Order: sequence, then C-alpha cells, then structure tokens
Amino acid sequence: MSSGFASFPQGPLGDLIGNLEQALPTLPKQEAKIAQFMLLNVHSIGPETGKSLALRVGVSEITVGRLMRRLGYNGTKDLKGILRQHYAVGGSSQAPSNDIGKAFKQVMEAELSVIRTVFEQTGNDHWSRANELVSLSRKVFVTGFQSVRGLSEDFARRLSIARPNVQYLSPHDGMLGEWLDTKNEDAQDECIILIDVVPYATEGQEIAKIAKKQGRPCIVVSDEFCHWSSELADAALYAPSNTGLFLESTIGLNVTLALLVDRAAEANPEGSKKRLASWKKNARRLGLF
Repeated sequence: MSSGFASFPQGPLGDLIGNLEQALPTLPKQEAKIAQFMLLNVHSIGPETGKSLALRVGVSEITVGRLMRRLGYNGTKDLKGILRQHYAVGGSSQAPSNDIGKAFKQVMEAELSVIRTVFEQTGNDHWSRANELVSLSRKVFVTGFQSVRGLSEDFARRLSIARPNVQYLSPHDGMLGEWLDTKNEDAQDECIILIDVVPYATEGQEIAKIAKKQGRPCIVVSDEFCHWSSELADAALYAPSNTGLFLESTIGLNVTLALLVDRAAEANPEGSKKRLASWKKNARRLGLF
C-alpha cells in the first residue's frame, strides 16, 4: 500500500495540503485543477516548481502563483520553499554525513541484515498463513509484555486502521476476561498475534496454549531466541534482534509488524482507504495534527 500516515504530511506542506482541501470546492476551474493534482500526487511533487507544475497540469505559471496567493502564500516562491524544506533530508538543508564510525558501521550492517532476513521469509508457508489470518479473521487480538508492550499496542492501533475488529489484549490486567464467553466455533474465526522476546517466553507460551485449547489460531512474532513458537503457533515469524547494541534491536519486529499491517490493508484496499480517511478526519477534529 502506498498510503498511510505519511499521506498526510505535517509541517508547512501539511498546512498547504490542508488549505488546498478546504479551498478546493470554491476554487476557479483552472486553480482547482492544480489543487486536485497536488492532492493526488503529494508523494511525488517534491522536485516540482511553479513552472513544472503548470506544465504538468496544463495551466499557466501565473495561475499557480494566483492559487498560492489565494491561500495566503507569496506565490510560487513560497511553494518552492515549502517543497524544498519538506523533502530535504530530515527537513533540513544540511547534507547528510558519510562519516560513520566503525562500531556504528558494524551495527548498521547487522541491522540491514535483519531487515533483509525478514523480507526473505515473506515467501514461506508461515508468512502465507499469517497473511491469511490477519486479513480474514473476524477479530484480531494483539498482545505483548513489558518491554515490547508499547510496540504491541502501537501495532494494534495501526492494524485497527487497516482493518476492523482489532483489540489489544492485556492478560495481566484483564485475566483474559475477553475470552471467558467465547465458544470454540467462534474462536476459530478469531486470531491472536503475540509479540514475544526471550524474557517473557513463559507467559507467551501459556497465552498460546490457552488460545490453542480454545481453537483460536495464533501468530507469534519473535526474535531468534524463541524456542517454542514453531511448535505452538499456526504461524511463527522471526525477526533477529542481536545486532551488537546494548539492548536487543527491535527493528526486525517493527518491520515484520509493518508488513502485516500492509497485508491486512491490501486484502481490502477500498475498505482500508475509507478507514484511513476517517482516521484523518477524526485526528483533525481532535486537533492532533
């Protein structure tokens, strides 16, 4: 999927996009063409100038400047500055440094290897099963403990934008009260995604065993030290974590979870786009962005 949080840029470009959306219904025809083009191509307008934008849309450069001034900007000069600022590295005009220390280079290579390993797994049977469950299950529970709880909660929120009926499960807080009245035939239409790392292996195993006993499919996303997931889980996804950092890396887990969100959205692209648009609307009403 090519959409997501980044579809709604923040900062000066985000303000411009918001102003374009608000003004679009009342704009003159030629200016509306420019506004519509910019809204539909927000990912690729970085290299544009007022002149190139006018050529692509088929209007005059004066019309582009007129639109910008109507929105309160200083013509195409401001447009060029906004695009340059947003699409520069880190939003800064400073050039990135190539001076990476030896230790960081080793870690960088290890982290890149982790990402490569995650992507190389995406063609195996476990990934196929995970994609099926995360896309087709009537309801998806997500859980993780202690140091990966925040990662698990974030994943649950992101997944809930891509598809409906996603719930973060806190076994410690709720003692699995969410599962007390679930019949086995209903459990088969649900799944649980468990994010697990070594310190919490005992808890993770017990949750997986309870889910299995109730007939609920289980996806386990873990690091390379997890020794039990392949035996209990319907889909066992691995993300190496030992890259030489003081604490184990979570990059692999993040990449794995991001891919699961993407697959859930790809399974119902129209539905996920509507959910994303609704999320955007709610976020703006609450003044979050």
